[in-house]
Amino acid sequence: MKNSAMSRRYFLSATALAALATGVPSIPAIGRGNNSSLSFWDIAARKKGILKLSVWFLAQDVERLLSKPDNLNKAISWCKAQGATKVYFEAYGRGLYVNRDVLINAKQKFLKAGLEVQGGLQTVNGPDNFNSPHCFTSKTDQDELQKIFEYAASLFDEIIIDDWFFTNCTDQESIKARENKSWAEYNSDVMVKMSQERVMAPAHKINPKVKVILKFPQWNEGFQSRGYDVAREPKIFDGIWAGTEAREFDENSSAGYEASYNAYFNMRWIATFGSLGGGWFDPGGERTKVNTYIEQARHTVLGEAKEMILCWYTDTFPTDKFDALRKEMPGLIKLADIVRGKTVKGVHLLKPGNSDGFEDEYVSSFMGSLGIPFAPASTLNEQAPSAFFSIHALKEPGFVQKLEQLAAKGTPIVVTDGLAKRLNAHPELVKKLAVLPLNGSSRAVLKMTREQIKPFRDKLLGPFAMKFDAPNKVELYLFGDHTIAFMNINNEAVNLTLELPKITSVKKTLILPEESGTADLSLTKRTLNIRISARTLFVIDYK
Repeated sequence: MKNSAMSRRYFLSATALAALATGVPSIPAIGRGNNSSLSFWDIAARKKGILKLSVWFLAQDVERLLSKPDNLNKAISWCKAQGATKVYFEAYGRGLYVNRDVLINAKQKFLKAGLEVQGGLQTVNGPDNFNSPHCFTSKTDQDELQKIFEYAASLFDEIIIDDWFFTNCTDQESIKARENKSWAEYNSDVMVKMSQERVMAPAHKINPKVKVILKFPQWNEGFQSRGYDVAREPKIFDGIWAGTEAREFDENSSAGYEASYNAYFNMRWIATFGSLGGGWFDPGGERTKVNTYIEQARHTVLGEAKEMILCWYTDTFPTDKFDALRKEMPGLIKLADIVRGKTVKGVHLLKPGNSDGFEDEYVSSFMGSLGIPFAPASTLNEQAPSAFFSIHALKEPGFVQKLEQLAAKGTPIVVTDGLAKRLNAHPELVKKLAVLPLNGSSRAVLKMTREQIKPFRDKLLGPFAMKFDAPNKVELYLFGDHTIAFMNINNEAVNLTLELPKITSVKKTLILPEESGTADLSLTKRTLNIRISARTLFVIDYK
């Protein structure tokens, strides 16, 4: 997300917003039987233990909008109409401390209306997020950081830190303090120190009950260079979250973190470092169309989010996206119930914490488009049934020896050509590996044809005794022993086949979108024949 946070604002007519203030609509589609007379929000409140939808408020909007009674009432009505049962108010953001009285009054009104209320922070000191970070060689900036968290902790028992909790300062003091460390090492050490001494200690001193939660952004390849230490920080904070934003993807120019599958990968991968609370996505402007916006939510839920944050409330919105999300929410709750507590099964996909990908950057965010079910990991599983490794894997202690042991056992292994080149001192080992040709760009994955994908997918799925045939941009997920999900990211319907080792019956469990999505299914002996509509998620249970 290289654009400033303020650029995430998009437009809703004042008429549409005012209409929401008249009341909360009743949407019976989410309920059945005795639930049919309940409002959408009432049922969302009953289901929040399965999946909770929350709304984020920027500091500037809290100060500007929630200080006025009419706008405060509109905001409450809008949140309820959207099915949100919780809100987060930034106490500080982009240089602004929100007036304490405004925050307290808004908090009381939302609580009285039945919504949970907690706090948020965006710790940059200006509107340009990437170019306005604090320089923590400065005691003034350190003191300011502590003041921000003390202020928020005095108001809320839970605080989520938005994306911009990092440093990329390269002033003379930072250069001197860095000494012989790399910038990634130095920035990570700085942010770990700030987290311990200037965030957690003072926040808990002000409010012993406060839970301070760090949200890791979706740009997971850039963490360590800016001081996000995914290996150490989860042990410091009271909880962690993941960014799950996605954009319309240009295979030649888009950043890897904008790929649709990255949202799922980020959720599952970050969860390997600590207890993950949920995922956060945004409207994304013109670069995120309605289908992609909804797919952010689907991937977030497939990643087993307990909560989703809708970013964010203001007086101008993209009505088409928020209306689509409200329509999708009943199905998303069902999806959350389906995946909750089920073991993710699939090919071992290793990305150690704070690892560099070089030319394999974001390859983990693309591989899911090949119709291969993956189990993202941050440490190597020596018992993995099959595995895919990129350059990132070299960060794993003793990787080459572990790889040799896996290969000696006959484990099916696919590696990128970038990793294979770095293993040129071990030619006999490389001969045992299947090499995926990326030719210097991990985006090459997205251009592979059905025929090019097949040998790699067949090899990796061999230990699962299944065969899957599909074009690119069709995702496959295995949950537990009897649940399979398919996601078609293509803009046209596709035909798929899935051969399983044993199957006697199959049941359609969920199709999203529920109203317009279609999935034709037939069973021939052990083979499922499926035709799935464009931009559709399809879930089955089988025996």
